Amino acid sequence: MYQRFANLNLEALYGIPAMCPVTNCQAQMSPLEMLAHLMMRHSPQDSMIEIAEDVPKQYEVDIDKLTPGRNHSIGVIAYEGAPKPGLSCAVTSDLQIVHHLPIILMLYVSPPILNTEQAYILYLVSAVPSSLVSANVTLLDGFHAHEKRGWRCLRNSLDSPLMDSQNRLYCNTDYLLYTATDIRELCLSGEQRRIFVKIVLHGEPDPFQVDA
Repeated sequence: MYQRFANLNLEALYGIPAMCPVTNCQAQMSPLEMLAHLMMRHSPQDSMIEIAEDVPKQYEVDIDKLTPGRNHSIGVIAYEGAPKPGLSCAVTSDLQIVHHLPIILMLYVSPPILNTEQAYILYLVSAVPSSLVSANVTLLDGFHAHEKRGWRCLRNSLDSPLMDSQNRLYCNTDYLLYTATDIRELCLSGEQRRIFVKIVLHGEPDPFQVDA
């Protein structure tokens, strides 16, 4: 599997721009710049959805609207971990960022290359590359009848926690690889050219925690 996509430069994904997901905002920038843009230029209730620990969240993706060679923001998350009495609050203009970890769920589609299958790469972007928070990410067809797991690719095997299953992703650390065949199979079994990305987050967020 990995040899088939040896031409992919995964490190370069962090420099490829994405369109701001907020309605009527045409800003385009790299994923980490986008995270700062969302926190500084937009109200949290316009750009983020609060998600608690072990609560599944699904995002619909229209395959025909994806641009090869570009990053796409699938969802912007304010992750709160386990509910904390007196600290947890809804995502509003008063969002206490100290109690939430902002995360962008990104999707990159590789450009078409002769005799090479296109790749669909999911990864998580956060200001903190913490090992305390991880996610299970899978794809579903339009009818939610078929679920497909991707191939976990390590950005750096020395930094990536390996005690969990190969399907566990960490912010700024791992990638989840799907092939064009995977996407096509999901589209054929569900609504035409539409899939869902399911994410389940685990762990306690600490925006000020940095791994040694």
